[in-house]
Amino acid sequence: MFSEPAIGEKFFGRPEVIELLNKRVSALRDGYRQNIALTGPSLAGKSSILHHFLYTLKESDCVTVYVEVLKEPFKAFSDKFIATLLYSSLTKIGERPEIDMNELLAISSSVIPKTHLSIKHINSCIEKSEYDEAYSGLLGLTSILKNEANMSCIVILDEFDNLEYLGIKNPFLNFGKVIMVQKDTMYIVSSSRADAIRKILSEKLSLLFGNFEIIKVSGYDPKTSSEYIDMKLAGYEVDDVIRKFLIIFTDGNPFYLDRLITKARDIAQIRMSNYIDSDVIKVAMLELIYNSGGSIHQYLLNYILELLDTKYKESYMSILVSIANGHNKQAEISKDLKVRQGEVAKGLARMVEIGLLSKGGIFYTIDDVMLEFWLRFVYQRRREILVNGVLDKMKLFDEEVSSYLSGFIREANRDTISKLVELLNHLVQRE
Repeated sequence: MFSEPAIGEKFFGRPEVIELLNKRVSALRDGYRQNIALTGPSLAGKSSILHHFLYTLKESDCVTVYVEVLKEPFKAFSDKFIATLLYSSLTKIGERPEIDMNELLAISSSVIPKTHLSIKHINSCIEKSEYDEAYSGLLGLTSILKNEANMSCIVILDEFDNLEYLGIKNPFLNFGKVIMVQKDTMYIVSSSRADAIRKILSEKLSLLFGNFEIIKVSGYDPKTSSEYIDMKLAGYEVDDVIRKFLIIFTDGNPFYLDRLITKARDIAQIRMSNYIDSDVIKVAMLELIYNSGGSIHQYLLNYILELLDTKYKESYMSILVSIANGHNKQAEISKDLKVRQGEVAKGLARMVEIGLLSKGGIFYTIDDVMLEFWLRFVYQRRREILVNGVLDKMKLFDEEVSSYLSGFIREANRDTISKLVELLNHLVQRE
C-alpha cells in the first residue's frame, strides 16, 4: 500500500459513506444483511474509509475480518484471514491473545473448538495443495463461528478483484455459492478497477448482483477539498486562484492533494513565509512530480509498471501518452502512433480491463488527471530529450510548469463576460 490509510483524527470527510456503513452494520444485528462494494480509482480513499470505519466501529458483538487481497500465494491470504478472524473473535470473547498464529490456534482450540477444527482442516488441505476446498472452507469459517459463539462477522476484502490471482479455480463463483447461504456475514469489498468489479458483480456473481450495494468513491468535492486545504494550511494565506488550481489539478484526490499541500507548506516554511503563491506551488510540483525521487512521480511510475505486462509495456505506454495528448478514439491513436488499429484495440481493451482507462462509446479517457498530466508533461518529455546528462532537465520542466500555471491563472482571472463572448463566438463559427 503506497500511502498509509488515514484513521482517527487524520481521517477527513466522507461522512455519508461512514454513516451508511454503520447503518448496514446495525441492520446486520437486526437480521438484515446487505453487502457493499466500494469502487473508485487508486488512492481515492477507499482503504482509508475502510480502516476508519473499523477504527470507529462500536458494535461489540461483531467480529471484523479485514484482509488486503494481494497477488500472492493462497496460503498467505489464508493465514491473514485466519489470524484476523481468530484475533478479533478471541478479543471479543475476552481473551488477550498475542498476534501470533501458534498462540491464536492454541487458545482457539479450547475456547472455540469447532472453529479450530475447521481451521485445522483448511490447513491440511493447503498442505495437500487442495486449494479449492481450502478456499471454500475459509469462507465458511464465519458461519461456523456464528453457530459456535453467536457472533456475526463483517468480512472486508480490500482490492477484492485480486482473488483471481490466488490460484483458485472460479474464485468468484465459489465465493458466490458460499455467501448466498451466509445470512449472518456481511461482506464489504473494494476495487480500484471499476470495470473489473462491475463485471464480477454483474457476470460472475450475477445471482448476487442485487445483494451488493455499490458505492462509488472519488476525490473530495470542491467544498470538501477547500476545507481540507484550510485545515492543512491553517495559519497560511492561500491565493484564491491557487486554491482553485490545487482542487482542479488534483481532482480532489486525497493523496495528491495532501502531498502538494504538505510540500507547499514545507517550502513556505523554508522561505519563512506564510503565503502560498504560484511560485511555491511550482516548486512543489517540480519536487513531487518531475523529480524522479518525488513521491507522486514514484507512485505513478510504480502504479503503471505494476499493472502493465512487461512484454507489452512500451506499446501500452505509447497508447497512454497518445490519449494524454488528446487522441481519444481508436482510429486517432492508430494514426498518431502509426500502428495498426487491431494492435491498438487489444491494448485499449486490456487497459480498460485493468482500470487504467475508461471507455464511453468510442472515446477512451484516463480517469486519473494527475496520471494524464504526468504522461504528457513528464514521461513523454523525458523520452523526447535526446541529449541526456548535458541538458538541465529540471530547468526545462521548470519553464513548462511555469507556463502551465500561468495559463491556468490567466484563464481563471478572465471575467465571466469575456468567457461568454468567446463561447458565443465559438458557437457561431460552428454554425
